[in-house]
Amino acid sequence: MLQLVGHNCLLIGSPGSGKTMLAKRLPSILPNMTFDEMMEVTKIYSILGLTSNDRPIITKRPFRSPHHTITPVSLIGGGTKPKPRRNKFGAFGSPVFR
Repeated sequence: MLQLVGHNCLLIGSPGSGKTMLAKRLPSILPNMTFDEMMEVTKIYSILGLTSNDRPIITKRPFRSPHHTITPVSLIGGGTKPKPRRNKFGAFGSPVFR
Protein backbone atom coordinates (compact mmCIF):
# COMPACT_ATOMS: atom_id res chain seq x y z
CA MET A 1 0.00 0.00 0.00
CA LEU A 2 1.27 3.43 -0.93
CA GLN A 3 0.78 6.21 1.59
CA LEU A 4 0.67 9.59 -0.13
CA VAL A 5 -0.48 11.98 2.57
CA GLY A 6 2.26 14.53 3.19
CA HIS A 7 4.50 13.04 0.49
CA ASN A 8 5.19 13.65 -3.16
CA CYS A 9 4.54 11.16 -5.91
CA LEU A 10 6.13 11.17 -9.37
CA LEU A 11 4.36 9.16 -12.07
CA ILE A 12 6.57 8.18 -14.98
CA GLY A 13 5.53 6.25 -18.05
CA SER A 14 4.90 6.31 -21.75
CA PRO A 15 1.96 8.26 -23.20
CA GLY A 16 -1.32 6.43 -22.68
CA SER A 17 -0.10 4.31 -19.78
CA GLY A 18 -2.64 5.79 -17.33
CA LYS A 19 -0.61 8.35 -15.35
CA THR A 20 -3.20 11.11 -15.55
CA MET A 21 -6.06 8.68 -14.99
CA LEU A 22 -4.40 7.46 -11.79
CA ALA A 23 -3.61 11.01 -10.67
CA LYS A 24 -7.24 12.08 -11.20
CA ARG A 25 -8.35 9.29 -8.87
CA LEU A 26 -5.83 9.99 -6.11
CA PRO A 27 -8.07 12.49 -4.28
CA SER A 28 -10.76 9.81 -3.96
CA ILE A 29 -8.45 7.35 -2.22
CA LEU A 30 -6.78 9.87 0.07
CA PRO A 31 -8.32 10.38 3.52
CA ASN A 32 -10.88 13.14 3.99
CA MET A 33 -9.44 16.58 4.53
CA THR A 34 -9.18 17.83 8.09
CA PHE A 35 -11.00 21.01 9.06
CA ASP A 36 -7.73 22.98 8.90
CA GLU A 37 -7.00 21.65 5.39
CA MET A 38 -10.52 22.57 4.26
CA MET A 39 -10.08 26.09 5.59
CA GLU A 40 -6.72 26.55 3.85
CA VAL A 41 -8.03 25.32 0.50
CA THR A 42 -11.18 27.44 0.89
CA LYS A 43 -9.06 30.54 1.60
CA ILE A 44 -7.10 30.00 -1.64
CA TYR A 45 -10.28 29.50 -3.66
CA SER A 46 -11.94 32.49 -1.96
CA ILE A 47 -9.05 34.82 -2.81
CA LEU A 48 -9.50 33.89 -6.46
CA GLY A 49 -13.29 34.22 -6.33
CA LEU A 50 -13.91 30.52 -6.94
CA THR A 51 -16.24 29.90 -4.01
CA SER A 52 -20.01 30.21 -4.26
CA ASN A 53 -22.84 30.93 -1.84
CA ASP A 54 -24.26 27.42 -2.19
CA ARG A 55 -20.80 25.84 -1.54
CA PRO A 56 -18.85 28.27 0.64
CA ILE A 57 -16.42 25.65 1.98
CA ILE A 58 -14.31 23.37 -0.25
CA THR A 59 -14.61 19.85 1.18
CA LYS A 60 -13.13 17.74 -1.64
CA ARG A 61 -9.44 17.48 -2.34
CA PRO A 62 -8.60 19.54 -5.43
CA PHE A 63 -7.21 18.20 -8.69
CA ARG A 64 -5.35 20.41 -11.15
CA SER A 65 -3.63 19.50 -14.39
CA PRO A 66 -1.95 22.54 -15.97
CA HIS A 67 -0.77 22.37 -19.56
CA HIS A 68 2.82 21.23 -20.08
CA THR A 69 3.71 24.57 -21.69
CA ILE A 70 2.75 26.63 -18.62
CA THR A 71 5.27 29.36 -17.76
CA PRO A 72 7.01 29.45 -14.36
CA VAL A 73 5.23 32.73 -13.49
CA SER A 74 1.84 31.20 -14.30
CA LEU A 75 2.65 28.17 -12.22
CA ILE A 76 4.10 29.86 -9.16
CA GLY A 77 2.33 33.21 -9.19
CA GLY A 78 3.45 36.78 -8.95
CA GLY A 79 3.09 39.86 -11.08
CA THR A 80 1.98 43.35 -10.12
CA LYS A 81 -1.01 42.01 -8.17
CA PRO A 82 0.32 38.77 -6.66
CA LYS A 83 -2.19 35.97 -6.18
CA PRO A 84 -2.06 32.19 -5.83
CA ARG A 85 -1.46 30.35 -9.07
CA ARG A 86 -1.68 26.78 -10.31
CA ASN A 87 0.65 25.22 -7.78
CA LYS A 88 -1.52 26.42 -4.86
CA PHE A 89 -4.74 25.14 -6.43
CA GLY A 90 -3.58 21.61 -5.75
CA ALA A 91 -2.92 22.18 -2.04
CA PHE A 92 -3.90 19.03 -0.13
CA GLY A 93 -4.94 17.37 -3.38
CA SER A 94 -3.39 16.20 -6.62
CA PRO A 95 -1.62 18.72 -8.80
CA VAL A 96 -0.48 16.97 -11.98
CA PHE A 97 2.23 18.44 -14.15
CA ARG A 98 2.51 16.86 -17.59
